[in-house]
Amino acid sequence: MSSLLPILPLLVTTVFAQLQVTTSPSPVSAEVGSTAVLQCKFALGVTPVDPAQVHVVWKNEGKKVLSYVDQITAFRPGAQITEEHLAQGDASLSLPNVTHEDAGWYSCSIRLASEQATQSLNLIVKDYRYIKVEGTTVILNQSNELSCSASNLSSPDVTFEWVRNGKVLSTSIPLVVEGSDSDGFRVQNAFCFTPVLGDDSARFACQIKQENVPYPLKKTFQLTFGARPQVTFYLSSKGQKNSSLVCLVSGFYPDDLSLAMKRDGQPLGYKLNKWLNGNGTYSLEATYRSNVSYSDDNVDYTCTVYHPTVPGGTTERLRFLVDAYVPIGLWIAAISGLLLAALFQIFCKYVTDITGCKDWTDGSIAVLKCHISGRYPRSITAVWFIRRGDKETEVKEKGSLYTAGNYRELQEQDSYTCWNVVKKKFVGGIRHSLCSILCFKVHKEKHDQAEFICRFMRAGKVLKEKKYYGTVLDNYGFYSVSKVCIPEACNEGEKLTLSCTMKGNVPRDIRVTWEKSFNEERTGIEKDQDTNYQVTENISPGQICSFLTFCPTCEDSGAIFTCSITDNEGRILGERSSQPLKVAEPKKTSWSSTYRDWGFRAFDETVTSEM
Repeated sequence: MSSLLPILPLLVTTVFAQLQVTTSPSPVSAEVGSTAVLQCKFALGVTPVDPAQVHVVWKNEGKKVLSYVDQITAFRPGAQITEEHLAQGDASLSLPNVTHEDAGWYSCSIRLASEQATQSLNLIVKDYRYIKVEGTTVILNQSNELSCSASNLSSPDVTFEWVRNGKVLSTSIPLVVEGSDSDGFRVQNAFCFTPVLGDDSARFACQIKQENVPYPLKKTFQLTFGARPQVTFYLSSKGQKNSSLVCLVSGFYPDDLSLAMKRDGQPLGYKLNKWLNGNGTYSLEATYRSNVSYSDDNVDYTCTVYHPTVPGGTTERLRFLVDAYVPIGLWIAAISGLLLAALFQIFCKYVTDITGCKDWTDGSIAVLKCHISGRYPRSITAVWFIRRGDKETEVKEKGSLYTAGNYRELQEQDSYTCWNVVKKKFVGGIRHSLCSILCFKVHKEKHDQAEFICRFMRAGKVLKEKKYYGTVLDNYGFYSVSKVCIPEACNEGEKLTLSCTMKGNVPRDIRVTWEKSFNEERTGIEKDQDTNYQVTENISPGQICSFLTFCPTCEDSGAIFTCSITDNEGRILGERSSQPLKVAEPKKTSWSSTYRDWGFRAFDETVTSEM
């Protein structure tokens, strides 16, 4: 926004002999991009004044801004005084498009005839524009979106630039424009990209270039790698009378997470338990004790989780369909005992397979589910068995009517949690669906290749059972392999280094190989056979970096370089390929010119004449 500062009353006056120099009251304020006028008037008792007799020097913090000796010499682009005004005793300085670099103390020095005087004033440059960047917590090797917005702009005609370590990644116009000329404009832009290993240490910036403003509005920031939370919302029965709503949030990073549990939009109080997993992520469990009754029919329960990796939050819902109670005796009177026995056998034949949540890693939270559907009395229950070799552990629901077996180990029993949940029932209780859930913290020594058995029992007899074999991965789930970065173009014969990094829980025995391919035909690069290629490795705790250094030729143009990381059993842990290499001609040398600064000498020099 451009504006001309009004002429302020002359309040400050310095008298040197008969020469009087008057400046604006200090400080003088100006907004970024506007025109600042620094007033400086002089008088020697006679007007008009012959400009040829006047010498003028303006300085900012001791550095010359403008001088006048027979002609105007501007050292700051755009700085201006006029000879017409000098004839009237006015040496005011005009500075268009002011920036923060223009701020500071200015001195106005006037020499007229044999008289000389200097007066000073302070210029303050203010910037009312505001810039904000959101979404800086990102997921490694996944698509993420950064948002940049700016407010109080004088014009919506701006350009957004996203920068990484000084290199422009993207240039675009605003996606959202709001406001008016009188109230100022607000603009917004988004940038989608996939962060790779090393981006957390890079310096990013969002800068906005605006017309009539000589320097961009800039916001620098750094990225933070995180992990998105996984949310499970379910009803947990703790016996015949009490039940609980449980919101389980697992595998998130950082730990800056908030949670809200509501019933038809009304907040509910809950008990919170948070812990640190073995892979460095966090998990928490929010529990709300409640008895599900007929008043809960068609009620909407929600669990909303807010985390930096989930813009806007994520919500899980539960809705109960509670049927009216009908006495079981009315059904017994209408249906014969023989028919009920036949229906009992038919309805209790369906048992689902055991289902698990994602891959298991050491220290993560595992949840196994299995349910039975059919006609059965309330005394039916589910028992879990964990068997590894000759060792067997029994897990029952807390408050179960049955006593534990002789082989039960109390310490291991306390590390497991089992719930038996009635998921649905038909009118009159003619058919039920019982879901049994086993939740525990994964330990590789205990659970890798272990057999998990879910048995549905009644009165000591087994109705049905299902089996599940657990597999615990060797890694924590947090190792990653970076992309092979390659420049857009390189010169022939110019040394080039490609890199590929594996970071996280790196296995001890791994092998890194490089290949070059044309038209999908790969050729292995052996560092001992081809002298043009040099392969080096840098191994440190939790990280291995492999570097391929060579001098490209025109024959290498279009080649694709692939880095493969395998374990000692030959399994590929990660494989990354570069973009096609472009070999360009050597760049031409650019030349610059240097000019000597010729200017009017300042009055503080030990001379008596400027001519």
